[in-house]
Amino acid sequence: MKILQGLLLAGLATHAAASYAVSFSGYVNDAANPALVHSDHGAALFGDDFEIANNVALHTFSVAAPGSFKFDSNGFDAGGIDPYFTLFSGTGASATFLASNYDQAFSTGGDFLINLALAAGDYTIALGTFANMSFAENNPDADPALGDGFTFLGGPGFLGNYYYELSVDLGEPPPPPVPEPGSLMLLLTGLAMVGVRRRRV
Repeated sequence: MKILQGLLLAGLATHAAASYAVSFSGYVNDAANPALVHSDHGAALFGDDFEIANNVALHTFSVAAPGSFKFDSNGFDAGGIDPYFTLFSGTGASATFLASNYDQAFSTGGDFLINLALAAGDYTIALGTFANMSFAENNPDADPALGDGFTFLGGPGFLGNYYYELSVDLGEPPPPPVPEPGSLMLLLTGLAMVGVRRRRV
């Protein structure tokens, strides 16, 4: 019984201490980076720094339950791009504009920390250089979407060492799956047998 209690307490402690975060990073000049597209949603281009400055990294993630989520950029402090961040609800070309770091990008620039309230669902992050904004953000009344592309306003002077990094803190981890009654009984029986065996030895 003490073994079972110890396992349960260890599991609860691990669950309470864990944080659930996803991180996205890479280089906008890396032809091997599968997240990159060009501003017109064609293949990423690497001919010169102007082309590279208008590459955009697209990353997706899912939210299991509604809440407030933290978006923390760290690439600029590591010598990377001066980032322009856009968040879309959904995935693929039809994903719709939700938020960006517009105010921060046009005032202080550099890395940012943004808290956003999100519903459960799938999301797409677009990370490019200042000020390569999405047309979806620029034309809110024209049924805009991610597939409309970006403005081609990224500049070589904002590339740094081409690196980007963003972490998304999704708060508490999703709860562990509850075992089916049959599986739980098997687990308890096995633990009881281990306890009996230890007593005999």
